Amino acid sequence: MFESLKENPYFKEAVNFLKEKDLYENSYLVGGSIRDVMLDRELKDLDFAIASDTIELAREFAKRINGSFVLLDEVFLIGRIVKNSLTIDFSQLRGDSIEADLAERDFTINAMATSLDLTKLIDPFKGKQDLKNKIIRMVSEENLKADPLRILRAYRFHATLGFNIDEETRKALVRNAHLIKVTAKERIKDELWKIFSVPDSFKTIELMVEDEIFKAIFKTSELIPLKPDIKALKIAEEFLKNSKKESKNLSCFKFVCLFDFHSSELIKQIKPSKKEQRFVEDLTQAGAKIKKIETLLDKVRFIRDFENILYPALIYGMSKDPLGTARKWFYDEIEEFYKKVYLKNKKKLPLLTGETLISLGFEPSPVIGEILDRIETLVLAGKISNKEQAIDEIKKRYLLKISPP
Repeated sequence: MFESLKENPYFKEAVNFLKEKDLYENSYLVGGSIRDVMLDRELKDLDFAIASDTIELAREFAKRINGSFVLLDEVFLIGRIVKNSLTIDFSQLRGDSIEADLAERDFTINAMATSLDLTKLIDPFKGKQDLKNKIIRMVSEENLKADPLRILRAYRFHATLGFNIDEETRKALVRNAHLIKVTAKERIKDELWKIFSVPDSFKTIELMVEDEIFKAIFKTSELIPLKPDIKALKIAEEFLKNSKKESKNLSCFKFVCLFDFHSSELIKQIKPSKKEQRFVEDLTQAGAKIKKIETLLDKVRFIRDFENILYPALIYGMSKDPLGTARKWFYDEIEEFYKKVYLKNKKKLPLLTGETLISLGFEPSPVIGEILDRIETLVLAGKISNKEQAIDEIKKRYLLKISPP
């Protein structure tokens, strides 16, 4: 059952370290590590429950393997060691036995442990059976109340593992959803982003909407009720999957697809980074402007304004289009124009400068900016390709009797 662990160099290093500290008999591998090994998933975490002061142990072990130490939880005495792509958690054993420790865990599939010799599975809540049946079942409702983030974790496991949530557990999630508001906003965002990271996250999001989880997370005006658009999210995810392309800031992108014009305000409630906030604001603006594209010059201006997020903007626009994928040709046409025309013509810029216009007789004024903007737009559209054509356009547009220098 645990053959892969026996070959894991960090597991072996940790075991040797705990032996040296005379903690071998009072230490266990627990939780998600056991779950992932039994599911034959890539092991990204090693979680140890140890009957000792784990903070100092973690500091010492981090130095030993040249890893980075993170104080994860000062209350529950959890120290984290990060090494390469692996995290190793040392947490103090809760209660007076491993069974007591497991009784405080969130779900049965995470409430399993093994002694460090890997000879015995400790499974007081039948997590192995739930793992086999692909069921997410709470250990107890009190445990959900103790840490309401576990409510979101249930939906995260629904998304990332593809498991079903046990009926009684789901009722408990709904009953206690209001408690999520006391959870640190950064932790809420982290769980939401993990859900959105799944290709078909709309399946889990649909469940969360049914259970009114988002109403528990976000405060909104009664005048503008929150209406998550699952259909738009589904269209966007299907397009991403079929095209085999990835969107920039994937979780933020899906957040906008789901919440549309609410997004900019809602994301502020879960402590985004400045980069995330800017991306959401830009994408919602792009979504509004793409609906107004009618002419070639509209298309050019849209690309110029949103070039850095063009691909997600096109998918977002299509996801919100009343005709949906039936109008995919429109968004494909914009992308094709960008690749074949816009980028080629962009290399020709600038044809003119403000100094050039002043030398032609223009007074310094906002008109110069207007002229330069129009010439740039025409160049990008492929309507003008050299300085002479640019000056001819200025003559016609601004009725000036000027001659080319």
